[in-house]
Amino acid sequence: MARQARVRRLPPEERRGQIVQAVLDVVAEYGVPEATIARIAKAADVSEGTLYVYFTSRKEMLLAALESILAEMFELIDGSDGPDALSRLRNIEKSHSEQMRAERGLMAYPWFEFIAAGPQIGIRDAVADTHKAAYQHLKKIIDEGKAKGSIRPDADSDRLAWGFYTVLWAENIACMMGLREYLDDGHAAHIMSLILSDAALPAKV
Repeated sequence: MARQARVRRLPPEERRGQIVQAVLDVVAEYGVPEATIARIAKAADVSEGTLYVYFTSRKEMLLAALESILAEMFELIDGSDGPDALSRLRNIEKSHSEQMRAERGLMAYPWFEFIAAGPQIGIRDAVADTHKAAYQHLKKIIDEGKAKGSIRPDADSDRLAWGFYTVLWAENIACMMGLREYLDDGHAAHIMSLILSDAALPAKV
């Protein structure tokens, strides 16, 4: 009876989102190999059978969680504003850094647990595709900046996008390791400034 009182009926999409969040929480705490069906069900406060109403397998649950991380990354990148591409890139890094300081981490813990998962888990290609997709969204901003004249036309878009993305990775790692000085003392911002300054058009004399 107590069980029925605790588990209220939710709309399907809300219940599915609840399960995805439970997967992220379990992966962050235990890692991907130990993200068992039992632990996911407990974290979502549902029966194991309920999980299979919304997902056909544990792998599908993991992939849905991975997709939610990618959606959040897209929101950070595509939702950035600014008068030009360089301003948008600076604002992306600023927002990302603020999230790291707040220990929200942009899903840093589960994301890196996905990265660390061995090939036997069967999601390595999906993890790589997640990073490639985020990189492509960054590259699109860079290409638009080159077309509109805020970024040097001879700048290497691929190298610039990966260089930018590498700083975001470093911020994630610093957050997880507790190296707040990397963010608080402006080291990440300084490295990003060097990357973006090299891509900017020369100042007019």
